[in-house]
Amino acid sequence: MTTLLSDFSIKLKRALTGREDAVLVYLNNFEVEEYWNEQGVLKLPSLSIGSASDVVNRMEELGVFLAGEQDVVLLKSLPDPGFVADARAVGFGRSRFIATESNEPGMNITANILHCPRTLEKLHELAHDRSIQTYLVPFGVSDQEEELSRLTGIPLAVPPANVFRKVNDKGYARRLNAELGIRQIPGCECSSLEELSSGFEQLKSALEQGGRLVLKDSMGVSGKGITVIAEESRFRKCMSLLEKQASKNGTRTVNYVLEQWMNKTCDLNYQILIDRTGEIEFLGVKESLVEQGVHQGHLMPPRLDNNQMAVIQEAAFRIGAALHRDGYYGIAGIDAILDEDGSVWPNLEINARFNMSTYQINIQNRWISDGMFGLAKKYALRLNEKLKYEDLRSVLGQLLFDPLKGEGLLINNFATVNAAFKSTGSLFSGRLYGVIIAHSEEQLRATDIAVEAALTTINEVK
Repeated sequence: MTTLLSDFSIKLKRALTGREDAVLVYLNNFEVEEYWNEQGVLKLPSLSIGSASDVVNRMEELGVFLAGEQDVVLLKSLPDPGFVADARAVGFGRSRFIATESNEPGMNITANILHCPRTLEKLHELAHDRSIQTYLVPFGVSDQEEELSRLTGIPLAVPPANVFRKVNDKGYARRLNAELGIRQIPGCECSSLEELSSGFEQLKSALEQGGRLVLKDSMGVSGKGITVIAEESRFRKCMSLLEKQASKNGTRTVNYVLEQWMNKTCDLNYQILIDRTGEIEFLGVKESLVEQGVHQGHLMPPRLDNNQMAVIQEAAFRIGAALHRDGYYGIAGIDAILDEDGSVWPNLEINARFNMSTYQINIQNRWISDGMFGLAKKYALRLNEKLKYEDLRSVLGQLLFDPLKGEGLLINNFATVNAAFKSTGSLFSGRLYGVIIAHSEEQLRATDIAVEAALTTINEVK
């Protein structure tokens, strides 16, 4: 029988609560950043994709692979029994699940629970069980999670919303780089239209030399709020849109960073765990797969030499200490890049919350040992009817993870496949999340190609 793996859960309990016997209630409220935006701040229009939010709202199922045996995972609906059986066969999925009595697709998990009286009642009972000490552990904290904690009586194991808002601001990351002497991409933080205009004047010589600039919403998430500027006319158009808003709303406040675009070899993401006392543990680094600012997956191990690793680790501990000084503890992921000269830019953005990498930690610790290779990614599906888990298994067949061989595709979220389903015959987009594990990089790529090909046959089902 496979042993349940809860090492990281225990480590997290110790860091966040000081005790290993605590029960963590995982609330995987992805894209909590949407709730951190401040009122009265001018923004450029951004594309909103309706059905994508239905899918994002079901990413909470990734928590099945993060929670320990004594923990609780809050879900919008219970996982498919076959998915749970497969998770348990490889050492995960033995935590308790509490699902909302009604899944509202357009709501994230927190809002959904707040609209479900019976689910709130279950959590309230959990909080008053004197045999256990229970803590709420969200992906990130906004006013909504504070409200859920207050209503249920389950204390938060992480800092309050105002701390999350402060340290997840892209401008905060830049200011920290300047303070700590961490290598910084040329750019500026802009809190007014005047600062934005002035910053452009300082940076526009990069355009004249054939380069590009990038304008980032400081609280943007998943590629939203990113504008690439290749010509001065593009910046002037952005300013014109913001000036129109300023005239209408009576404010000139913005929250952007404007930076020089860097040509890179790859994106990187590294994680740290900061405990309540300020002790910092480096959890590792991965190559990030990013398309147009949107996260697509991770490649393990990263192709870095010892010097590049040393630069990242030094930055990690210095950033961790500063985050703790500023009131934050818990998981933090930091985005970095490796440029074309092989130099590391260690801190482009701080995601002081759970990261996609967080949900891969237990899988990585158990199945991706030194010398092994891993590829965590999402596969796009285009369906016109609900896909059954057993049918997906049948299509993937021998490509699925085999614990005896230690390789194959390990599915770690199935809920996102059918999350946007409305009615039979109506096309919808789904995502399958998984981690491919292989003994060689070549096998990793071959399995990825084979999975893509197999899923194409599902996409063609009419």
